[in-house]
Amino acid sequence: MNRYVAEFYGTFLLLLSIVGTAFMMESMNTPSYLALLAIALAASSILFCNITLFMKVSGAHFNPAVSLMMLLRGNLNTKDFALYSIMQILGAISAVICVHLMFGEGPIAISEVDRSGTNILLGEFIATLGLLIVIIHGEKFSPSSVPILVASYILSAILFTSSTCFANPAVTIGRLFTNSEVGIDLNSIIVFLIVEILAVFVVSKSIE
Repeated sequence: MNRYVAEFYGTFLLLLSIVGTAFMMESMNTPSYLALLAIALAASSILFCNITLFMKVSGAHFNPAVSLMMLLRGNLNTKDFALYSIMQILGAISAVICVHLMFGEGPIAISEVDRSGTNILLGEFIATLGLLIVIIHGEKFSPSSVPILVASYILSAILFTSSTCFANPAVTIGRLFTNSEVGIDLNSIIVFLIVEILAVFVVSKSIE
């Protein structure tokens, strides 16, 4: 598979797992705490699968923050960073539209979910920082374990961070287009992107 297509497809499936699980749980009137657990399991499982499959195709980023970190570390050129990021964002938005159509909704519903609280932003910064550290040290000390390391981290971080661990600008942008409980409004997106990118620079600076 072409590496750009792999980044689109991997991000598509990640958002499909998050938003699709949220819709499925809502349709079953599942309690919110069980819905959160189901989303964590779905997201971490698909990440394990996709990272395992596509590590040797594209590097299995599925995340502009990861791609930016690789750019700053010299592991990705500017052209690939730009194309990866575009494909990741398009994959995320396409997945949200697909979920809406699968569950009989209009293709797009702009989110009104406010996630701009300082406590939530702190959680998002910690979530993104932790993910990037897992990836850096996983690649250095145990490359074959990266899929399970990332999947395990995401599973736990969705449950222990106040932001529920977006940790991914493509995920953040994609979730603007669903007004389900996993959505995020435009004002919150701006500050989420700031803290996610800040985490990239903090990690990159600390490992120079």
